[in-house]
Amino acid sequence: MNLEGIGKNIYAKLAKQNEARDLLINEMHEVLKVTREAISAIHRNELKKAEKSIENAQTKMKGAQIHLEKLSQLPVIGLVHDAEGEVAEAALFLAFRQQQTLPRPEEIGVTEVGYLHGLGDLVGELRRYALDSLTNDNLEEAKRAFSVMELIYATLLNFDFPRGLTKGVRRKTDVARGLIERTRADLSSAIENRRLLTGISSLQKTLGD
Repeated sequence: MNLEGIGKNIYAKLAKQNEARDLLINEMHEVLKVTREAISAIHRNELKKAEKSIENAQTKMKGAQIHLEKLSQLPVIGLVHDAEGEVAEAALFLAFRQQQTLPRPEEIGVTEVGYLHGLGDLVGELRRYALDSLTNDNLEEAKRAFSVMELIYATLLNFDFPRGLTKGVRRKTDVARGLIERTRADLSSAIENRRLLTGISSLQKTLGD
């Protein structure tokens, strides 16, 4: 085959890869959009709406595998991990809100690394939920969220692998530690305030008697 023919063959293969890349990028951006909408819905207690959004995202992730198989040599894997992390985060947060057992990676339809990213990001959503619970004077729910935050952090600490293997899980673990310490301080303050109010109420009752 002459050089012109070789060039045409290479061009045809790269054109197919480029088309698959564009389709995959569009799919991943749509997944990110849908999962963020799901997380917002969970915070609004619209759990059925969130469940449908997560199912939609999971379907798109499965369809993306067709495009991904054609892109083993192109730098789009990071985008896929981001999308998987978002799907895992939303699915895990929904399970927490519904007081269900946290699903495994294969149940969500993501890779192990994507799942770990989702766990790391979930800590931030749990902190937000804990603060909302404190605002609504629901100390028990805030404690439940904090307990899961600590469990996630303890789990992530086990994955002391090279950065190239876990794709930034260590950084998310460090961020989680900071969020947990801040939430611990918020909880301690709320508990102390409740004790103080209880003491004042008891004193007022005694004086009233």
